[in-house]
Amino acid sequence: MNFAPKKAAPVRRMRRRRMRCLRVRRVWLRLSGSMAMHRRWIRAYVLGALLGPAFLRASDAGAEQPAFSHFDIPTVFYISKSDDHNRVDYGIHLDSQCVPTKDEAVFQYWREFEKSPPVRVHALNAFDYIAYGISEQRTLRKTASDAVHFVRLRQFQKTPIDIITTRNVGGRCASQARTTINGKESELTSVYVNLGKRFLIPSVEFVDVFGKDLQTGQNVSERIRK
Repeated sequence: MNFAPKKAAPVRRMRRRRMRCLRVRRVWLRLSGSMAMHRRWIRAYVLGALLGPAFLRASDAGAEQPAFSHFDIPTVFYISKSDDHNRVDYGIHLDSQCVPTKDEAVFQYWREFEKSPPVRVHALNAFDYIAYGISEQRTLRKTASDAVHFVRLRQFQKTPIDIITTRNVGGRCASQARTTINGKESELTSVYVNLGKRFLIPSVEFVDVFGKDLQTGQNVSERIRK
């Protein structure tokens, strides 16, 4: 009888397992396009998942470049993050009377400073909407020269934002985003997301919200830990 240990079967199973892993990896890299895009998609997905419940929004806007009209406000407020100098700006489309052109007037886009100059501007892709999408917006009130537009971001459901649009003395359009920061009615200027790593996976450590007190004009901020 042959009492030699049977090693062939475990070795074959290990080889088959390695081949399956390699095939899955190659398919995923082809779908990602490149390792840089692969990391960006993971970062957007993890950022969205950790900030709160999120649903992927498929949008044709991801294939287009943002277009600004003469009356638009390109940046009402923006979101930046700690892993690079790029940010997502939120603007609003206005007509000649400085009121929103439609209920979906607020738009968002990337403003990239990493390889500037020049500063690159481009639309979000589908995965970016997980972290930076808008869950709800509509115009609440409009007159001949001003308006109030309501916005709620996907990852900040408890922080509703009112955007006030006006026409100044020189006829130019102006805007101001208003929300509650640290218990005070404030102008919202920016949001900063501090990212860390847990087991080599990006994670959100905290979010800082910045603005100005509407009564005193003093700078205000609020830290939200995740």
